[in-house]
Amino acid sequence: MTKLPKLKVEGLGWDVSKEICDFEQAKYFPFGKGVVIVAEGQVIESYDDLVQLVDQDRYKDKEFLEVMFLPIIVGG
Repeated sequence: MTKLPKLKVEGLGWDVSKEICDFEQAKYFPFGKGVVIVAEGQVIESYDDLVQLVDQDRYKDKEFLEVMFLPIIVGG
């Protein structure tokens, strides 16, 4: 694998600020815990999914990946 990009993480819906973090910190993202995680427009369900994404040719030389946490809203 090539050099891993940094992640620009946008918080939950009401938090419009972006935090820059190292790729390895994604291991601690709340996968499957009431949050949908979207990286570069693709839903990511695990750290391994994110690693597979960054291995794709179109992302290999990117300095940053855009990541968003979107809350799952359940109602009736």
